[in-house]
Amino acid sequence: MKRFALLLGLLAAGAVSMIFAQPQAQQNPPALEIEKVKENLYMITGAGGNTAAFITDAGVVIVDTKVPGMGPALLEKVKSVTTKPVTMVINTHTHFDHVGSNIAFTGMV
Repeated sequence: MKRFALLLGLLAAGAVSMIFAQPQAQQNPPALEIEKVKENLYMITGAGGNTAAFITDAGVVIVDTKVPGMGPALLEKVKSVTTKPVTMVINTHTHFDHVGSNIAFTGMV
């Protein structure tokens, strides 16, 4: 019974905090930098976890997609080094700064 009451209390606190949360002002997304690591491997830094872009014969493999909203900027960085399409996205783990822009790559891979 105590667990149920605790769970109910936590849910209520979460609901109240969402009601009173102030919307954040939109900011310009942080700039991304791309750095060549090897002949066909690039690292894209900024805005969350680092992203790897591995260029293969078939296309580009992206490892981690950063925070939400960074998909278009990631694609622009990839396009600055190759004309090949993104063919695969790999996520190292489920933290928001590694999977946040996966949605930008749906339909591409």
